[in-house]
Amino acid sequence: MSTRQYFAGLTELENKMEDVTLTCLTNLRVGRSRGQLAANKPCLLLAILCEIQRGHISTPQVYIDDRLIARYFDLYEIATGDRHAANPHLPLWHLKSDQGVTGALWEPNFESSIANVADSIGQPKSLKKLSTLFTEATLDPALFNAFQDPSTARSACALIVTHYFARSDQQNDLNVYLNNAFASGEYEKQTDRLVGEVTENAQQQARSAAFRMLVLEAYDYRCAATRLRFITPDYRYLVEAAHLIPFAESFDDRPSNGLALTPNLHWAMDNYLIAPGPDHKWHVSPTLDELMPDNAWLHQLDGQAVILPRAKHSQPDPLALSWRMDHLLR
Repeated sequence: MSTRQYFAGLTELENKMEDVTLTCLTNLRVGRSRGQLAANKPCLLLAILCEIQRGHISTPQVYIDDRLIARYFDLYEIATGDRHAANPHLPLWHLKSDQGVTGALWEPNFESSIANVADSIGQPKSLKKLSTLFTEATLDPALFNAFQDPSTARSACALIVTHYFARSDQQNDLNVYLNNAFASGEYEKQTDRLVGEVTENAQQQARSAAFRMLVLEAYDYRCAATRLRFITPDYRYLVEAAHLIPFAESFDDRPSNGLALTPNLHWAMDNYLIAPGPDHKWHVSPTLDELMPDNAWLHQLDGQAVILPRAKHSQPDPLALSWRMDHLLR
């Protein structure tokens, strides 16, 4: 047997193994909603795939956190157009009835106090009630191992999208989102690639998504000026990721060039009315009249501490803070 034949046979064997591993993804027990297959379980699996590729889920033990749930809401909205009907507690609960490669596809890790009676507990009515029963679950280890490979993960996404979403517009919109999610995940894992000029629109979108996620996570979705933290019931965040040195000047999407701010303070900083300084305090432009009542919401920030992330690598670059102070209106 030649070397070429050997590797061709090996590739064919690997493809067959991948097909067997992913077959279970087409056997989900899903109901119907408005004449279409229900999107809940497929969207949850797509969200898990995205987070594995990003590195956020790094073991078969899947922690049910804000990031995973927000990803699920995004995918459900794209697939159905109705974010408010996502009901994440439904797939998180019912996915345990599906089979994976080596056993259960999804096994909730029930709280020890109810583990012995878990089988007799009925479906929780909300995500909050579900969280009192379990906050993490085990994904079939064989699937998790397969999902770690980017090529296999993309194949799994394509299989889920084509099998459970019949309309071409659904498939197209989901594929666009998933491609961007996978690309931004690569940037999140390699933040040194987040600096430098961008030549393609797809690259810019992926980098922007990575910048937003890295900054918001670093600040725990809390405003660096007011400490406000608010996540809506359908998992939209109050804060935005704001560049310290504008991207057009720095081409820098690293989290150290960003802050999490509420929209009004993001606007104020972009218009050079406020600035975080190297002293890690907020400064207000002297051009704003302190006696004007309408300016009070900005003047009350003067001298207040900048809320910093715990992770050193995500804290604001001193040079970026100096740039902001240099450009404060005077």
